[in-house]
Amino acid sequence: MLDGLFVTPAVIAIAEALASTKAEGKLAVVGHAKLAQAMRDANHEVLPVGISQRAAKRLTNALADLSSIGDRTLAAVIGVQVATDDGWEIMLQEWSRVVRDGGMLVFVDRSRAPEASRRALCAGLSEIEQRHAGRAIVTSGVVSHL
Repeated sequence: MLDGLFVTPAVIAIAEALASTKAEGKLAVVGHAKLAQAMRDANHEVLPVGISQRAAKRLTNALADLSSIGDRTLAAVIGVQVATDDGWEIMLQEWSRVVRDGGMLVFVDRSRAPEASRRALCAGLSEIEQRHAGRAIVTSGVVSHL
C-alpha cells in the first residue's frame, strides 16, 4: 500500500499523532514491514506484526499476530488499510485489547477518510484525528477501557 516514497510522510504524521496523546512505549506496526522499520529508525520501540516471512528475517522480534501479546500492554497499534478491510471490527477489537487505557490506534490508508473515521468511531475510539501524509490518510484515536 505504501511504497518507499510515501513512508516518510506517514511516519511524520504518525509521530505527530503519538505525540498529541503522549503515547510513549512499545508499539506494534501491523502488516507493513517498511513502516515498522521506518518507525524503528525514528527511535520508537516497535513490534512488527503480520509481515511476510522474508521481511521478518530482517526485522527482529516479528510476530504473526497479536494473540501472544497481553491485554493493555502496548502504547499504540499502527496498521494499514483498515478502511478497506472487511474484517475490520474483529481486527480493531484485537488491537484495542492490547493497547493500554489512553493509548492509541493509528490507521494508515489511501483515501477513504470518511470510512476510516466511521470505523474509528464504531471501534469506540475517542479524540479522533486525521492527518494527510501525501496520498495517505492517517487516522488516530485514543483507546479507553471503561
